[in-house]
Order: sequence, then C-alpha cells, then structure tokens
Amino acid sequence: MNRKQILGVVVGGILLFLWSGLAQSLLPWGVPSVQEATNAAEIGAAIAATTEDGMLYIEAPVAAYVAVKPASYYNLTRYFTIEFITQLLVAAVLMAILVLTRGLSVGQRVGLVALVALAGIASIDLQYWNWWGFSTIYSVGFAVNRLIGYLIAGGVLARFFV
Repeated sequence: MNRKQILGVVVGGILLFLWSGLAQSLLPWGVPSVQEATNAAEIGAAIAATTEDGMLYIEAPVAAYVAVKPASYYNLTRYFTIEFITQLLVAAVLMAILVLTRGLSVGQRVGLVALVALAGIASIDLQYWNWWGFSTIYSVGFAVNRLIGYLIAGGVLARFFV
C-alpha cells in the first residue's frame, strides 16, 4: 500500500468508527432497543455464582446466552480503543478489495463492497439472530448500520484513495 492508501485506511477507520457509534447510540434499533433488567444485581449475583468469565447458557424458564466477564472488564477506554482498531482492520480489508479491483468503475467497486457487507450480515448478524436470539429489531438495525457504514467508507475510499 502506498501513503495515500494508508491514509485512506485511517480515514475509512474513522468513518466506520463514527458511523457505528452514532448509529448504535442514536437510532432506535441499536443500544436503545436492548432492555435493562430491573433486578440486575440479583441476576448478576446468580450468574456470578456459576461463572465470572466465559459464556453461560440458560434454558429455563427462558433461553439465554450470556457473555460473562468480571465487572473490571467493562472499561470505556478499552472498548473505544479495540473498536477503533477493529474498524481500522475493516477499512484495511475494504481498501485491499478496492485496490485489487481498480480496473472496475467506482460504482462496481462500491457494489462489491456492498456484497462484502451482505456476506458479513448473513454470516454474523443473521446467525446471532438465529442462534443467540438477538432481537429482530436489533439484528436488522445492526445489519442496516453495517451495510450503510461499509457503503460510506467504501464510497469514500474508492473515490478518493484508490
């Protein structure tokens, strides 16, 4: 990759990071669609009695998959740092796809980015909806967010950095 493309990865990562954060926070299908337990301390204590790290499956009286970590795991700085690195990696993959398809028009390359997003949606969001029981509104909303984010970043990268 040349300097322009590396700059594109950074710009793409920033765009994806900002879009993802805004979409998940402001749109009704992101974080606002997730219910908070009214008796969180009681539920947390029951889960901690089983495990404080890992995954937990509950089958009765409701079915639930629960990601369990110690309370110290939840650190906003760590979250944002890892999220930004993740979005930089996504932008790098998108940049590589766009560089490899330079012979195509910008529209065709952005179309390819849309297909990559749809592959991610089918292999991540729909599987989480099916297997983990993520709510339909959350899953569809996150899929829309993913597709729009990829299209924004892919369009900017294809137009200005490849």
